[in-house]
Amino acid sequence: MAKSEQTITITSRQRLILNALQNGARTWDELRALTKLKEEGLGFTIGELLDLRKIWTLTRDEVRVYGLERRTGLVPRGMHPQRRADDLHA
Repeated sequence: MAKSEQTITITSRQRLILNALQNGARTWDELRALTKLKEEGLGFTIGELLDLRKIWTLTRDEVRVYGLERRTGLVPRGMHPQRRADDLHA
């Protein structure tokens, strides 16, 4: 099965964060309060969702916020074809 055909499984922690973002962008503290995840788990899961391109992040008034990615057709990071050094000289 080609990588582009693989389905992506969403974990329960990822689902908690995605649900918390349904009503708009949230700060780290808001996500912690809504999801009840510990710092490390929240950070790890946010990283996974960013890599999957399910969420975005930016800074507003010096505060980092996270929101749901609404664009469609984005390829998760790491799922696009890798080039080998030999491909450059072919």
